Amino acid sequence: MSTESEFPSVPHGRAARRRAAEPEPAEPGPDTAEPGPDTAGPRTAVAVDNPDNIELAPYTIPQVPAISWDPGPSPRRRWIARGLLGAVLTVQAALSLRLLAAAHPDEAAAMVSGRRQLAHLLHGTPVTTDLVDRVHGSPWLYPPLAGAAANAGGIWGTRLLSLGFALVTTVLLYSLTRRLFNERVAICAIAVYAVLQSTVVVGFYAAPESLAVLLVAVAAWTTVFTARRHPALALLAAPPTALACAVAYSAAFAVPALVALAFACARPYQRPGPAALRALLTGAGTLLLLLPYGTLGRVAGWSPSRGNAPGSAGSILLGTLQWAGLFTVLAVAGTIAYARHEQINEHDAPEKDAVPTTRGRRALLGAVLTVTTLLVPAAHLWTGTSGALFRHLGYGMLLAAPLAGVGLTRLVGAHFRHPQLGILVWVALLALGLEQSALRYQNGPDSGRLLAVLRVHAEPQGRYLTEVDGLAEYYLGGVSRPEQWVSARAGTNYRDGAGVQHHGDAGSVAAIRDGWFTVVVLDSTAPKATDRALSDALTAAGHYRLVAQFTSPTGDSSTYKVYLKH
Repeated sequence: MSTESEFPSVPHGRAARRRAAEPEPAEPGPDTAEPGPDTAGPRTAVAVDNPDNIELAPYTIPQVPAISWDPGPSPRRRWIARGLLGAVLTVQAALSLRLLAAAHPDEAAAMVSGRRQLAHLLHGTPVTTDLVDRVHGSPWLYPPLAGAAANAGGIWGTRLLSLGFALVTTVLLYSLTRRLFNERVAICAIAVYAVLQSTVVVGFYAAPESLAVLLVAVAAWTTVFTARRHPALALLAAPPTALACAVAYSAAFAVPALVALAFACARPYQRPGPAALRALLTGAGTLLLLLPYGTLGRVAGWSPSRGNAPGSAGSILLGTLQWAGLFTVLAVAGTIAYARHEQINEHDAPEKDAVPTTRGRRALLGAVLTVTTLLVPAAHLWTGTSGALFRHLGYGMLLAAPLAGVGLTRLVGAHFRHPQLGILVWVALLALGLEQSALRYQNGPDSGRLLAVLRVHAEPQGRYLTEVDGLAEYYLGGVSRPEQWVSARAGTNYRDGAGVQHHGDAGSVAAIRDGWFTVVVLDSTAPKATDRALSDALTAAGHYRLVAQFTSPTGDSSTYKVYLKH
């Protein structure tokens, strides 16, 4: 005799608990079933093997939620999600900490200028280095932090500071994605974001973008958090947005998306007028905060080509495909799928009322979050530069990560129907992140050999022109002073024997012509016009000879050349 029907039904979730509190319905007849609380119409009775005609207790199969869990608040699910968040943060930290290498020129420039800025702030010491112009952001924001970290722990201290910024960014990404969607999408979003090349490298790279990406995350989180509240609260997102642009001018890439996000997040809960007011307040507040000290003009006049290596359209597109191609496909697929239809209860907001969504509103939110991933490479294509592309892509990846999480959950399906697809995509992203981040730290010529040559020729009264900014100033502080090193990228202010004042590249060329520099260091990744002008001047002057040349071990075209005065 079958005993399946002898087991009573077990209530599941909030809906089942409500059903348990309601009065028991009348017992259905043997051939018909009345509509239950989980059904919209009559349910056909199921034949049961009962040869002894024993009276059976009524049994109904409760409706199963589409997302495999009760959509109501659940402390257990919340703690499980927090445990997974901790695991993702551990993986992200491990991926970044494995990148052991000497300081890169950009990192060294940030630390040297930061130490000088910090000494000026604390003791009034004059800033004598021109590396301040090498940091594309306010010299009073990130550089002093990098200088303080360098004073405490050298390059490790500064990189650990960046790692802290990156981990907090991931936590904020989890929080805002959970508020936009649910814990499942949030975990998928941070799992994808944490293994990307840009996340891993910038998270252990002494550059202002590490702090700027964190501030963009703060602005996005604030916008999402205040979406249901009074439009005036949108002004809370303006300070972190403006501060991000001041820390790193490249954060301007994220400003259009942040302003549009203020409208897209509020639109489901507010009429078009108040939602547009939120966007207006965010944009106007950001502009007003950037006005003091001419910061707005510097942000508006910044270009990716400033001080960065040029690149062909093919190299820019190839780099974008390698570093962000699979992620972008996943995010765009998530945007399309989310715009077409909402499923698996993706809007599991902590508030009690359901989130009203339409296809147009979902398409708007998806487009706003993913547009920056396309804007960054488009700007680099427009300016013809590939330098710092791997760092700038981080803004778009951060904002598009929630939709990448949606794309991953759609691949896996409801009730984890196809977990192998999600695992396959994540492992592919992990493998790409591992290889590309290691290659990024190996890319470029051997700075250790370059520093060994410079150490031999450095002298207390020497004058040095270098396109490799920061390295010598940071590592050769014991045998030279930072003011002895002149940045060829920034140019030289030089007065020749006839009393004529020269500036920029013209000043560097005039000084080489007169044999004013003791050592000249060229870097093939410097702007082409500067590198060509200095190379021609060294050949024509006749005062210098090539004493060393180092090429990248990875086989690319970057080369260091050291010229010594006769």
